[in-house]
Amino acid sequence: MIERYLEIHRRKVRGHEGAAVRQLAAAPASPLAGLEPVERVFLEGTSPVSLGQLSLRTVEEANEFLRSYGIEPESPIDQYKMREIHREAVDFLKRLLCPAPRSCDASLQMPAEVEDHTNITRFLIGDSNPNLQSWACAVLRVMHAITYANQVSAGPHSAEIRRQILDRFRTRVHTDAAGQLWFGRGAEAVPLCSIQYREEKARDSVILKLLHKPDNLPTSVHDRVGVRLVTPTKKEALLALQYISRHHLANVAHLTPGRSRNTLLTEEGPQSNPYSSPDFRSIQFTCRQLIRLDNPMFLATKKMRKALTESPHRDVEAALTELERHASSPYIRFLFPYEIQILDQENDLKTQVGDSSHSNYRLRQLRAVRHRVFPVDLLDGKKI
Repeated sequence: MIERYLEIHRRKVRGHEGAAVRQLAAAPASPLAGLEPVERVFLEGTSPVSLGQLSLRTVEEANEFLRSYGIEPESPIDQYKMREIHREAVDFLKRLLCPAPRSCDASLQMPAEVEDHTNITRFLIGDSNPNLQSWACAVLRVMHAITYANQVSAGPHSAEIRRQILDRFRTRVHTDAAGQLWFGRGAEAVPLCSIQYREEKARDSVILKLLHKPDNLPTSVHDRVGVRLVTPTKKEALLALQYISRHHLANVAHLTPGRSRNTLLTEEGPQSNPYSSPDFRSIQFTCRQLIRLDNPMFLATKKMRKALTESPHRDVEAALTELERHASSPYIRFLFPYEIQILDQENDLKTQVGDSSHSNYRLRQLRAVRHRVFPVDLLDGKKI
């Protein structure tokens, strides 16, 4: 390599530099220069929600993409599910993202063609009309978030999951004869102004969170279930945390690394949520609880086995033996995340009025999600 550049230099000095030499002397082109935007996502780790286009050109490519995504385009059941997700995405956009959050923002009117769910494959391939193409991309982004939100929706065991997590705290809270709310009993009891239990995060909030978070993964929604304790002062907030730790209401081994924040007891704690006001202070952490549920298949096979002892049947016996191999455990176990927030009365009041209020938090979140879902040309060039 050194010899080649020396030769180039000698030719320049002699005045004999030709086109081939100039090409050799030029800086080599980046190996990433010819990549499609979708290919860069694999290398750069950006969110697919931020992707401008999928680069699909034919129906065959679109169907191949859907199959890889987990949807069979020829299946009537999957077609129905896609239509339902499309309807919800259109409704979500029209209710939450099309109206202008503030007077300086643009209100958006969805074209009727985008509401047509009869050929969703067309959304993937794109449209020659740039405006319709921009709207199709917006709908697809929301459909993707809704598909992920379906993975964290309340299931048949949600009530039991909430009971196992929240009852640990409910059983420790009581009100005395004077009407004072307490966390714990005896000498270590901590006075509370209030305690709130989050039974299940609202679906709109889950979809918004998936759209604004960089990773937009179902596993990134940590606050579907949670407890919020409000104490008179910061001192009692620390005592409440110590009570939780000492009585293992949240097990330290199940804390989620990187999900703890203390801005209440120190002035230097970072704000992990970019949409929270810097004036809002709290203690906040995410924990997980090992949930144990009865295995319905195990119980069903036990009943079938008992019935077969009373009325033998060879074919049913063989089928039951096969089922029992897959239902060997009487319980289903898994870790489920929940969030604990502790704050004093002063900061609780900030969540009701001013910059730290929930309404202002929601406004900042909505404006950020609009910026991510809609291209700039749809927002009419207005800053958000």
